[in-house]
Amino acid sequence: MGKRPTEIVCKSCAERVQVRSTGPVPKYCSPQCRTWWAHYRKPMPPLRACRWCGELIPRRSSGQRFCSRLCSEIGRGIRLYGPRRQLACANTACGKLFLPGFRTQRCCSEACGKRRWALQAKAEGRTYQEPWGDRRRDRYHRRRALKKATSTGEPVLRDAIGERDRWKCGQCGRKVDRTLAYPHPRSPSLDHVVPLSQGGAHSPENVQITHLECNVSKGARGGGEQLLLIG
Repeated sequence: MGKRPTEIVCKSCAERVQVRSTGPVPKYCSPQCRTWWAHYRKPMPPLRACRWCGELIPRRSSGQRFCSRLCSEIGRGIRLYGPRRQLACANTACGKLFLPGFRTQRCCSEACGKRRWALQAKAEGRTYQEPWGDRRRDRYHRRRALKKATSTGEPVLRDAIGERDRWKCGQCGRKVDRTLAYPHPRSPSLDHVVPLSQGGAHSPENVQITHLECNVSKGARGGGEQLLLIG
């Protein structure tokens, strides 16, 4: 019977490990090394230092050059590091001084950046805000239906739905005045009987005319089965 070793070299990471005086002699320094060898049957890649901060990079990534996303952005020149010069926000309506975090940052916040882009696009004639009507309302609800992975049917027109329902609110049963405009609480509004969030379809069969306040008070709660076409 040979002499019991006092230390071993891990088969996976080549680290030296002290051996206890009792129990079996291990082949690995940790369960992670045992799992690595069981999966890959080869030693782990050597430890390498991050190119920016010098921290050791975990062995799980053989081609990784930086230890974190922050170090990667600084090392590749995307994020600014060290002394920075204050800039004025490029959004003329703001103009606040700020310290840029990125090389391409021109506005103090994401909201200011979106406003600046919208104003610039409008000045160059690259955007056109269509008035809120049946066409724009129908496209809006169709996008919502696609996000909820529900079905869509024929175009939903507010006046056609109102004539079908005889301009009676599907929630309270009272008359809906078509001449009232948003945001009047009694103005006409289109309500999905089975909400889109619950799998309801954006189609005339699943839409009813309601008062705006009735539609808002209902929220995303279901209201029974889908409507059938009348006439």
